[in-house]
Amino acid sequence: MTQPGQTSESTLAVIIPAYNAAATLPDCLNALACSNRKPDEIILFDDGSTDATPFIARASGAKVISGGISKRGPAVGRNIAAAASSGSIIVFVDADVSVRPDTLQKLEAPLLSGEAVASFGSYDDHPKSLRLASVYANLRHHWIHQQGQSEAFTFWSGLGAIRSDTFREQHGFDPIFTRPSIEDVELGCRIVESGGRIRLVKQALGTHQKDWSLAQLWKTDIFLRAVPWAQLIRGGRGHAKDLNISTRERAAAIAAHLVWVCAGIAIFQPAFWLAFIMILAGYAALNSRFYSFLFRVAGLRAAAAGIVLHWCYHIYASVAFALVVMAELPSRSFSKRMNVSAGRIHATRP
Repeated sequence: MTQPGQTSESTLAVIIPAYNAAATLPDCLNALACSNRKPDEIILFDDGSTDATPFIARASGAKVISGGISKRGPAVGRNIAAAASSGSIIVFVDADVSVRPDTLQKLEAPLLSGEAVASFGSYDDHPKSLRLASVYANLRHHWIHQQGQSEAFTFWSGLGAIRSDTFREQHGFDPIFTRPSIEDVELGCRIVESGGRIRLVKQALGTHQKDWSLAQLWKTDIFLRAVPWAQLIRGGRGHAKDLNISTRERAAAIAAHLVWVCAGIAIFQPAFWLAFIMILAGYAALNSRFYSFLFRVAGLRAAAAGIVLHWCYHIYASVAFALVVMAELPSRSFSKRMNVSAGRIHATRP
């Protein structure tokens, strides 16, 4: 029977990449089972799990496939699972995300209407973990996506849908990403560069169950997000001023550095304390709506921790970007000198 918002030709496949996800997978699969828009198939790519992940998936009725080699990464896993799918629309859902009943339908709608070839949603504002670093990480993600433009320049595979023909045309995720990184951002750039439209559906929500430690958060933010994203931008792609690299976020990063610079100078030049206070107030003003959101949703303790963690985030993310750019400058300068020299040699030839 054709469901509301579904055409007789459309079939929806949910793909879940997983490695040792036994702790979160049951909630993920139960949420899919309760969806208003029932998936026509669920495929789990098991990346060499050593726990009960594949058994849990099979018991729920999901199809389980494996790449034969452990820890190939979610980019490769999604590609393999997509190749085995018969769905005209593919929805990627991480094994630690529990969708709301209307989420799949909301993601599918802009693809069925022809408004876009891909869409993605957002974490909700009720993360399962109460650890401060985890609360901050999940609420930061929710906030940034909720403030983003509906006409998106990128893609998110934690909870994102794409037409299968578009996915095949783009040859899927780049397998160079062997760990969870920005493989979805890079795919989104390719889609937009080829003329495809991507929609951020802010009402398509899922609960994130990941329990971030502070070390995990900083390692992921720096090495699996900031550095590869900076490399992408350095290569001339991903320049849209939205989400993590919006104009406001860039201004906040500059202000975050001015805070510690003015504080350092003020220790030796007391007259700079006034400048420090003014810069600190400016930084707080740039982030005041996010701070207020943290307080409303998570309380005073989480908001206080979030203020500190957000300042750290602006510092290390911008430093990572600057280091990537500076590392490229010598090679660019060398290439330029070589091109100039080659031009001179060519010009002096008889």
